[in-house]
Amino acid sequence: MGIEWIASAARHNIPQADTLYAITHAAGSTQIEGHAGETTIVYVGHPHAQTERYIEVIAAHRKPRSMVIFHAMEL
Repeated sequence: MGIEWIASAARHNIPQADTLYAITHAAGSTQIEGHAGETTIVYVGHPHAQTERYIEVIAAHRKPRSMVIFHAMEL
């Protein structure tokens, strides 16, 4: 899967590794309205295994197999 990082994803200083961890170990996720032809999902999860804090990540999934991460911030 190709992953693209939009500059806005770094605005809140969440490291890319923490963002990917939150996506792959999400405590919850839900699909929201996004651009046509994309599936936009909000993920909520811990940025790593040794914390109780949560972050939210919003990513647009594009066919055939790519993801554009455009938002990541502390909850």
